[in-house]
Amino acid sequence: MYKVLNSKGLGVAGRQNELIELALTHGFQGVEIDMTDLVGRHDALGKEFACQFLQSANMDIGTFDLAIDFGGTDEEFVASCEKLETIMDLASTLNAKRCRVRIQPNSETVPFQENFDRHRERIEDIGAKFEEHGIRLGLYLQASSAVEADGNYKFIQTAEEILKLVQTVGHANVGLSLDTWEWVVGGGAMDQISDLDLALLSEVILSDVGAEATPGSYTAADRVLPCTGGDAFSLKLCQFLKTKEHVGAISMGTEAHMFSGAPNRHNVVGKFSEMLNKLVEGEDPTFVEEPEVEEGEEAEGAEGEAAETKEAEAKEGDAKEVAASETPAEAPAKA
Repeated sequence: MYKVLNSKGLGVAGRQNELIELALTHGFQGVEIDMTDLVGRHDALGKEFACQFLQSANMDIGTFDLAIDFGGTDEEFVASCEKLETIMDLASTLNAKRCRVRIQPNSETVPFQENFDRHRERIEDIGAKFEEHGIRLGLYLQASSAVEADGNYKFIQTAEEILKLVQTVGHANVGLSLDTWEWVVGGGAMDQISDLDLALLSEVILSDVGAEATPGSYTAADRVLPCTGGDAFSLKLCQFLKTKEHVGAISMGTEAHMFSGAPNRHNVVGKFSEMLNKLVEGEDPTFVEEPEVEEGEEAEGAEGEAAETKEAEAKEGDAKEVAASETPAEAPAKA
């Protein structure tokens, strides 16, 4: 699998050199870059400056978010595509192979079917443009951001609906950006993935739903590291992908609260790298195997422990005797 470093919550946004150092140190093949920030660097100081750190480190962009308003009016859509040529040129220069299209779960102005048709047409068009540059589009479910249709229109809010959109678009360059946390929040199950043509997966983002999460009112705090919550969906998915010999981009779905208590960013990224290495092998990343002890060694260990206990008790007795001898005698009572 192609390991990608997602820096969300790490506090290195915009600092390409720091992000690249973290990725290289801990064995990642790609990094997620803020494309809006990259375009800003390009416009302010030129393409060479915008790309210099990534190119000098021989580090690829893993996946980037494509900030296009696919559900807006024609004018809004055209305006959001203003920097499209620059984005595609930068992505090609930096060997980016995937981008992520976040599908909004609600619309303030457009009913479901009209919005669905609008997305299908526009995604097909953009998908064809990106195909010329070898960059794939992955549609990303945002189930956790869904709200009740109160004064607005419901749109893509479930795993079933995002699959329907991917399949209806039907373009070879358009697939599914699978975030396991969002998938479970959106009612997704393993059988939907096992029935899926895995060629449709543009990337896999791993995290699980916390054990204390309340269905129907999920928050970002309910996103936890794989196998540290309730149902370890991420592990089940990785075990399935391993049996299918699936090869693709994989990253950790992160939130800042996951890093609490960590001494520094290097420790966090190192932990993520180790967890991803185990997950792609279908192993529980939280399992720590106890070292095997031979029968003779076990007996010797027990004898050693007993000897240590006796020695500790003897020292404790000696300490008490010393303390007693050093305690001043009580002064005689006055007549």
